[in-house]
Amino acid sequence: MTLLAGVLLHISVSAYLIDAIIGFSVVYKALDNMGAFQRWFGFQPNTKAATFIFGLFHGLGLATKILDYQVSSDGLLINLISFNVGVEIGQILALVVILIGINYWRKSVGFMQHAYSANAVMMMLGFLLMGYQVTGYIVS
Repeated sequence: MTLLAGVLLHISVSAYLIDAIIGFSVVYKALDNMGAFQRWFGFQPNTKAATFIFGLFHGLGLATKILDYQVSSDGLLINLISFNVGVEIGQILALVVILIGINYWRKSVGFMQHAYSANAVMMMLGFLLMGYQVTGYIVS
């Protein structure tokens, strides 16, 4: 939705801000995987709502990048739809591979310990991305 609307209505947002939000989404998911929200606040946020909201920001980021390329308006709508379908197919294929790997990993003895550590690293990298992008926004 935001990909199509952003490109067709020429809505552009700072790539720094969008990438900072993407970093925040990584932090959010790592905390979610670690059960932090349940432990800290006593409730589990709605995963579908969070996915939808972060997806809107990701789409706006792609729209901003496409606008930077100044693509021709000839066949723009069908090209955007085709691009979006291709992105979704790519995400599904990547998810299938990731799920196969994680299901294999879950059978290992130290899965919970390693998963917690992996999420801690993922959260750290998300904070790093956020800081880097916010700094870039302030400096630019």
